[in-house]
Amino acid sequence: MNTLKTISINGNMFALPEGMPAKDVQALAGFLCSLCTVRNDYNYDSSTYLYSLGDGVQVQVADREMISKEEALTIEAESRARYKAKRAAEEAAES
Repeated sequence: MNTLKTISINGNMFALPEGMPAKDVQALAGFLCSLCTVRNDYNYDSSTYLYSLGDGVQVQVADREMISKEEALTIEAESRARYKAKRAAEEAAES
């Protein structure tokens, strides 16, 4: 397991390059905070999209523990199987 610095932009998480200097992370986060989302709404009369400024973005920088993709998929599948078995047992007990 290793720790990576991540940046989350409106809930979408990205891994930052290893060894990225703190001043570069701060500059990136500051720049991203200055952005606004762009809304798109459909104009049914002209069959085109209308674009307007939306809200600002939410930016969060954090250190995250990372495991391999294969390990994560295995843990997820095993925990889902246990969850489904528990739910099935609860439903059977209610019947």
